[in-house]
Amino acid sequence: MLEKTAASLEPCGFQRVVPGATQSFRTTRQLRTAFWQHGATDLELTTAWQALMHGTSDLNIDSPPEDNKDSALNASTFLLDFLYPNGAVTLMRRLTSITPARSRSNSFRYSQRLVKLTPRLYTSSLPRRQDHRPKTITIQEAHDVGTDTLADKTDGTYTEHTEVGETAGETAGTTVLVGDTDQGADSELHETLAQSDSVGANPDNTSINDDHAETLKRLLNTDDPEDAGPVWYHYKALDGTSQSAYMRQVLLFLSKSGRLSDSWKISELFHQVPLSLWTNAIFVAGVAAEINLQNADRALEIFVKGLGHKDLDNTSLVDALDLLLSSALRSPTSQFLKDIWKYYSDMTTRWDFEGITSQLNHVASVPGLASKALEFQSYGRQELLELESTDLGQEALDALQKILVRRALVSCANSLVIPLLSVTKDPLAFEEFLCRVTSRGKEKLGLEVYQIYRDLPGSMPSHRVLHEMFKVFHGFDLPMSTKYAGFDLLWGDWYKFHTTPSRRAFQRYMSFYASRGETQRVYDLWTKYVELYRDDPDHNILQGSDTFTHLLQVHAVRGEAEETQRIFNAISEKFSIEPNIYHWNVLLNAYVKAGDYDGAISTFEDIATVGKADNYSYGTMMKMAGGRGDLAFTIDLYRRAASSGVRADEAILNSLIDAYCQNNYLQAAEDVCLRAVSKGIVSTRMWNMLIHHYAVRRNLAAMNRILESMVEHNIPYNKFTYLELLMGLSLCRQSQHAVSLLASALKDNTFEVTPDHFHFVMGSLLRTGEPALVRRLYKLMQDYGFSTTSESMFRLTQTLAQWNKLPPAQRARFTSAEWRSQALHSFGDIYGLNDTEKLKQFPAPDAESSRPSKLLKKETETIHFSVMVFMFSQMKDFFGAQQLIDLYRHVFQGQQDLEPTLPIAMLNSIMLMDFQEGQYDRVEATWGLLLEAVKKEARSADDSPHGSKISPKYRYIISGGVEVMQQMLFTLKDAAGMQRLVREVHSEGFELDSKNWNYYVQSLARLKQYKAAFLACERMLMPNWTGWFLVRQKENVRDKQLPLDQRRKGRSRRHLRPTATTLYHLAKGYIELGELSLWSAEEARIAQEIEVECVQVVRAIKSMVRVHSKLEYEIFDKEDHVDFDSVNVAQARQGYQRRLEKEEPMS
Repeated sequence: MLEKTAASLEPCGFQRVVPGATQSFRTTRQLRTAFWQHGATDLELTTAWQALMHGTSDLNIDSPPEDNKDSALNASTFLLDFLYPNGAVTLMRRLTSITPARSRSNSFRYSQRLVKLTPRLYTSSLPRRQDHRPKTITIQEAHDVGTDTLADKTDGTYTEHTEVGETAGETAGTTVLVGDTDQGADSELHETLAQSDSVGANPDNTSINDDHAETLKRLLNTDDPEDAGPVWYHYKALDGTSQSAYMRQVLLFLSKSGRLSDSWKISELFHQVPLSLWTNAIFVAGVAAEINLQNADRALEIFVKGLGHKDLDNTSLVDALDLLLSSALRSPTSQFLKDIWKYYSDMTTRWDFEGITSQLNHVASVPGLASKALEFQSYGRQELLELESTDLGQEALDALQKILVRRALVSCANSLVIPLLSVTKDPLAFEEFLCRVTSRGKEKLGLEVYQIYRDLPGSMPSHRVLHEMFKVFHGFDLPMSTKYAGFDLLWGDWYKFHTTPSRRAFQRYMSFYASRGETQRVYDLWTKYVELYRDDPDHNILQGSDTFTHLLQVHAVRGEAEETQRIFNAISEKFSIEPNIYHWNVLLNAYVKAGDYDGAISTFEDIATVGKADNYSYGTMMKMAGGRGDLAFTIDLYRRAASSGVRADEAILNSLIDAYCQNNYLQAAEDVCLRAVSKGIVSTRMWNMLIHHYAVRRNLAAMNRILESMVEHNIPYNKFTYLELLMGLSLCRQSQHAVSLLASALKDNTFEVTPDHFHFVMGSLLRTGEPALVRRLYKLMQDYGFSTTSESMFRLTQTLAQWNKLPPAQRARFTSAEWRSQALHSFGDIYGLNDTEKLKQFPAPDAESSRPSKLLKKETETIHFSVMVFMFSQMKDFFGAQQLIDLYRHVFQGQQDLEPTLPIAMLNSIMLMDFQEGQYDRVEATWGLLLEAVKKEARSADDSPHGSKISPKYRYIISGGVEVMQQMLFTLKDAAGMQRLVREVHSEGFELDSKNWNYYVQSLARLKQYKAAFLACERMLMPNWTGWFLVRQKENVRDKQLPLDQRRKGRSRRHLRPTATTLYHLAKGYIELGELSLWSAEEARIAQEIEVECVQVVRAIKSMVRVHSKLEYEIFDKEDHVDFDSVNVAQARQGYQRRLEKEEPMS
C-alpha cells in the first residue's frame, strides 16, 4: 500500500512543485466559517486515493448520502485541507482525481479527466501578487482520432484529451476528473470554469508553454532515468497539442526509470495512444505498467490486442508474455495462468514455443519455480483442466510444462536438475542446461546430465553442447586418464551424431593434444582437418592463424626446438605464408622449453627486428631470464618493452620479481609488488613468488609479513599461496604444523586442497625421517577421495627406502634387501617398467631428446629417477641404481653410453657410486664432462663486467659433484688438488655451499694444510658464526638460545657457517701446530700468521668448552684432552726466538 501511495507523489522536489512565496514577510490566515463547521463525521477519502489504496482501477465505492450533497457543513476536498500550506494543497489537488460529490460516479473511469477544483474555503489575510500567475486554465473537449484508436466505455481504454493553458504558474490551481461535469456541477465549479475562460486568452501562456517544451526536450535527450520526475512535471505543464506531440516519448522515457511510482503515469499515457500507433516498446511498457499496478486483466487485454497487431514483432510479444506468466506463477491461484494459456493457439500462430523459452527471464526468476514445475506434472495439469470453461488440449499443457521445466533449470538446486529433466525428457531442456554448465560452475553435474542425454532415444547433442562438454573435460579438475577417456567419448559422439567434427572441434582437440606433447595425435588430426576443410570456400584454413600453430606447439612443449624451427621455416618456404606473431611466439617458447638460452635470445631479437614483439614475447623471454637470475638482462628487457609501448603485465612484473629475488634483492622485489598494487595490478602470482623465495630462505617471519601485506592490499590468497606456505613449513622442519594446516583445510574448507599440497607435506616428512606419518597421510588422501597419482606413489616408494625408520613392528616384516626390492618394484609400477611388453611399447627417443640441455631440466620423471638412484647409491645397492639408470636411458633417451645428457643429479649419483667402488678415473671423467656441459648451459646473459659468468640460479648446481670430488681427493691425500678444484670452480663463476666449505676446511686441516684451512674458515664461514651455546650459558647470556629464525636459516646449505666438526678439526690442528712450533721455525711462523689473520677462528677455539661427546673422542686423541687455554703460542714463539739465537753463530 505504501508503494501505491508513493505512486501518487511527484518524484521532483518541492522547490519545483510547490510555488514559493512571492513575499518574504510573515502572513496570518483568516479562517472562514467553514473551519468551525468542519465536522469529523463528514470526513471522506476521495475515490482516487481509495483506488490507489486498494490497488485496482475498478472499485465500487459508494458516494456520500444524497442528503449531505448540498449541506453547508460538507467536508472540504481533503482531510483538514485548511491546515495545509498553499503549495501543498495545490500539489495534492493537482495529483488527485476528484469529482463533485453530487456528480461522482460509482466507479473509477479511465475516461475521467483532470480539471480545476473548487477554491479553498479560506484565504490568507495579506493579498498575494496574482497578476503573474493565472488562477485557472482552459479545458478543451476530448476528440476522437479514429474509429480504432479510441475505445468506448465498455473496453475501458483511455480517450485522448487536449489540455491547454497549463503553465508553471498554475501550480496554485487544482484539477478534477471530468466524466459528466456538464451534469449537475456545482456553482463553484462553474465559477472556476468561467475564470479559466478569461485566463485562456493570456498571451503569456504561449511563451511559458514553449519554455516547458524546450526543457522537456532537453531532459528527454539526456536519457537519464533520474529525470523522470522533472519530465513528468514539464510534460503536464504543456498544453494539449504539445502533450500529444511528446506523449509517446515521455511514455518510453518513464518506462526506463524502473520505478513503481511511474507505472500509473505510463498507464495513463498508454491508454491515450491509438492502437495503430503502438510500437514494440510502447506495447511492452503498457503491459509492464498494468502488471506493476496489479491490473492483470487489463495487461492480458493489451496482450491479446497485441497478438492481433501485425506491426508488433514476436520479441515484444514474448517479452509481454514473460511478464504475464511471471505474474501468474506468483499468484496463489491458477485462474490467471489459465486465462493466459487459453490463447495458446493464437500464440502458436505468431511463434514457435521451442525457440522462445530462453527469452522468458522473468519466469526464470519466480521463487520456487522448480517445485511448481514438479508439482505441475502431478496435479497442476488437472487443476487447470478442472477450471471453468476449460478448453486446453494436451499439446498446450505439454508446452507449458516444458516452459516451466526449462526455466526452472536456470536457478534450481543441483539435486533437482535430473528430476526436472526426467519429467519431460525434453531435448531442448537438456541442451539449454548443458550449454551453460561451465559458466554456472556445474561441471560435475554436467557430466552426469550429458551421459543421460546422449543415451536418450532420438537425442542428438548439438555442436554447442559438444563444445561445452569439451570445456568441462578440459577445465574441470579431473585425473588425466579421465580427461583422455572423456575426449575420446566426445570425439566418437561427433561422428555418431554429426558425421564430421566441426572446424572448431578440430582446433580444440589439436590444441589440447599439442599442449600435452601428443605428437602422433596432433599429426593425425591435422591431416584429417586439412583433407576435410582445405577446399572450404568460406575459410582458407592454410591462411588461418592457428592452422600451423598446433604443429609448432606440439614440438615446443616437448622442448624440440630444432623440429619447431624446421616447421617454422616451412611455413614461409613451402606454403609461402608469412609467419605471424603466434608462430614467432611459439618458436620462442620452444627454445625456452628446450633450455636453449642462446637460441631463445636470438629468436627474440629476430621478433624485435621484424617489429612483432608483444606482451607474450617480452613475458616469455623475461621469464627465462628472470628465472635464471640474470637481473641486468631482465631489467634491460623491461626497459625495452616500456620504450616499445608494451605495457607491463603480470607475467612481465613476475619475471622482474624473480630476478630480484634470485640476486637476494628481496626488498626491491617487494617494492615492485607494492607499485603494481598502486597501479591497479592485483596479481596473487607475484606475491606468491615473494613467499616462495622467503620459504627457500627459511624465513617464516618474512612469509607471515607478506601474507599480512596481501590482506592489507586486498590481494586474495589462492591454492598456490597455501602451497608456498606448506613448502616453507616443510623446509623449516615444521612438518607437524604443515599436517595440522592441511587437516584444518580439509575439515573447514579454508582453501582448495589439491594433491600437490599433500605431496609437499609428504616430502617434508621424508626429509625429517617420518615415513610412518607419510603412509598415514596417503591414507588420508584416499579417505577424502583424492585419486592416486604418480607423485603420491613415488612418496610411498621413498618410505620403503626409509624402512629402518618405520615402527619396529613394520620394520621387522622384511629384511633390508627385501625392502629395497619392494621399493624398486613399486617404483617400476609407477612408470610401467615391470611390464616387459609395455616397456617394449615405449617409442624410441629421437635425436632431440639427447640434447645437452637435458642436464639442467627438472621434469617429474627426471626428479623421480634421480632421487631413486641417489637412494640406492646411498644404500650401496649399486646394481639397483644401475638398473634405474639403464631404464631411464632406454625410456627417455634411447642410449647406453655415458654422456652428459643425464640429469645432473643422476650424474652426481653415478660419480658417488664410482667413488665408492674405487673407480677414480671414471669419477674424474664424469666430472670433467659435467663441468664443461654446465658451464655452457648455465652461462649468464648479463653483459655487466662485474657480473658472474654463471646465472645466479645455477651457481650452486655443481655442489653435489664438488662434494664427491672432494671426498675422492681427500682419499688420495691430494691437498693441492683439492685447492686447485676450489679455485677452478670459483674461477668459472660457481659457488660452494656450506657443506662444501666445511668439508674443504676439515680436509685441509686433516692434511696438515693449517694456514689454508684457517684462512678459508675465517673468510667464508666465521662471519655467520654465532658462538658456543655452552659459553653463552656459562657467561649467563640472557638469550642462551639463538632466535628461531636464525636457527632455521642455519639449516640452509647456502647459509655459510662453521659446524662443530669443522671447529674441532681446526682445534686439533691448532694444538698440533702449537706443538710443532716448539721445534720448527716454519710452523711457528704459520702459527703467528694464523694468530694475526684468523682472529675469529682462534677466539672460537680458545673459548670452546669440552663436553666429552662421542664426536670429540673421534677427532681428538687422548693426549689432546687438555684445556685450549694452556696452549700458549706466545711461549712457543719465545722458544723459537731462543733457538734462532743459538743457531746464529753456526750459520
